Amino acid sequence: MNEPQRPLLWFLWPRPDPNRPLDGRASQTRLVRVTPRGPLRVLLLCAGSLITVGLCATAVLAALGGPLTLGTLVGAAVAATAVLLLLRAWVVGTYVHDEGIVIERTFSRRSLPWPSIRAVACTAGRAPLLGAPVPVPGTVVTLVLHDGSEVTTHVYTTSPDLAARPEAFDMARLRLENWLRKA
Repeated sequence: MNEPQRPLLWFLWPRPDPNRPLDGRASQTRLVRVTPRGPLRVLLLCAGSLITVGLCATAVLAALGGPLTLGTLVGAAVAATAVLLLLRAWVVGTYVHDEGIVIERTFSRRSLPWPSIRAVACTAGRAPLLGAPVPVPGTVVTLVLHDGSEVTTHVYTTSPDLAARPEAFDMARLRLENWLRKA
């Protein structure tokens, strides 16, 4: 009677045995987001989701309510584009695992193995304002590669995840430095 009760449909959420020993081959293979989504990003994404749902509902009702016209096709194309952009906006960020780092942008993805990265640097200068291409004064964390080039991450002081939270910026920077040190 002292055992915890199994949840409904327990087979969908198998739990590993907590008493089994871990070996030296344990590794992090799943991508982990360096900075959790901040309150401003969540607010913007939820508002974008509501607008997109309304736009898609309008496009569907317009397509079902009348004949197929150029306007309904354009509306459907705009709604589909909004859905794709919204889905990408939920994914944008910097992710790490034991093999390397992945920088997800709206229209691209860059994967870098840890051995190709020489250092994690903090650069004071111009940073995007809340992810938009409007440069404002700020600090950006960049990855310095062995060939001397630099790759910017999503860890910057004016990020929608880290805006007005300097301690979260410091934790994200330290998290990247620790991952590089352990790699």
